[in-house]
Amino acid sequence: MRAFLMTAVAALSTLTTVMLASEALAVQGMPTNINGVEVVCTGVGSAKDDPRWAAYPVKIVLATTGGANLANAHVSLSQNGKDVAGTDCDAPWILFKPKAGSYTATASLIGGGGRSSSQNFTTTGSGPQKEITNTFARHSNTAASQ
Repeated sequence: MRAFLMTAVAALSTLTTVMLASEALAVQGMPTNINGVEVVCTGVGSAKDDPRWAAYPVKIVLATTGGANLANAHVSLSQNGKDVAGTDCDAPWILFKPKAGSYTATASLIGGGGRSSSQNFTTTGSGPQKEITNTFARHSNTAASQ
């Protein structure tokens, strides 16, 4: 029985690790590696001016259709329908250092009623930073006021 429990716990641990390999929680201003892709969550206060961020070839910006910054979203990067890297970020910029190729950046607002926005883009994996903006309409709260 003990051997069975040890095997079951090991299998569950391995499965959890495999499932989470393309996901991580981003800490603002702290670069992290997700599935071989360096990612950083930033864009607030003076941290947005950090010169290190220019080395990231892809900058995902979260904004309203009116141009105001948004935060608190799950952002994922996929290639050919397969998740490459994903993170929860409480800032308006998510920077990625992916390999050259074509990708889709999808942002889903946390607590935003399932609202999401996706953008397709191509990167060389280096060179000037490419900015991709995922926009969201302002949430209307008219039903609550009636």
